[in-house]
Amino acid sequence: MPKLTRRQFFKFTAASVAASYLAEKQAFAKDNENDKTYPLMTAGAATSYGICHFCSVGCGIEIKTKGNEIVSTEGLKNHPINEGALCPKGRSLKEMHNSKLRLTYPLVRKPGSDKWEPISWEDAISKIANKIKEVRDNTFEKTITTKDGKVVKVNRVNGMFSLGSAEIDNEEAYLYTKFNRALGVQYYTHQAEI
Repeated sequence: MPKLTRRQFFKFTAASVAASYLAEKQAFAKDNENDKTYPLMTAGAATSYGICHFCSVGCGIEIKTKGNEIVSTEGLKNHPINEGALCPKGRSLKEMHNSKLRLTYPLVRKPGSDKWEPISWEDAISKIANKIKEVRDNTFEKTITTKDGKVVKVNRVNGMFSLGSAEIDNEEAYLYTKFNRALGVQYYTHQAEI
């Protein structure tokens, strides 16, 4: 194996730096047949900044949009948490908005059926509210008796569990907690603990 001299090392290093600089600066892809140039998908896109909502880490995200469509999501380079990095969930965030498979209406599967059917938002909210009331009425516990025989007022619901979401901000999380406490739900947690 031939030995690499100091001069050869500097030549290879300079060539590598020049090649990577040129590759980074090239903003157009060439079509060999017609010698046409095509702009990048983010050319002319509006840029917005925010926080990724998939988990509780709080990575900074840069979102590029054209019209009503998200064309790119990237990590925010100067964000103190992720410093430009973004996990696959954050990177694919655009599909939450752009996907044709995304549901935009509620579905219900009736007893004995093997398929889901669309229902109106009013019906869905009504069904959820009725089910919450039914479970609360059936599992509400006003008092408990301690080991020493004292009767203690607890006013709690034992038949419900509520799981919070990283999709909500601090203010919404505060309201979520207050809502659970108002219902008497004692078993609730946040997605970040799972």
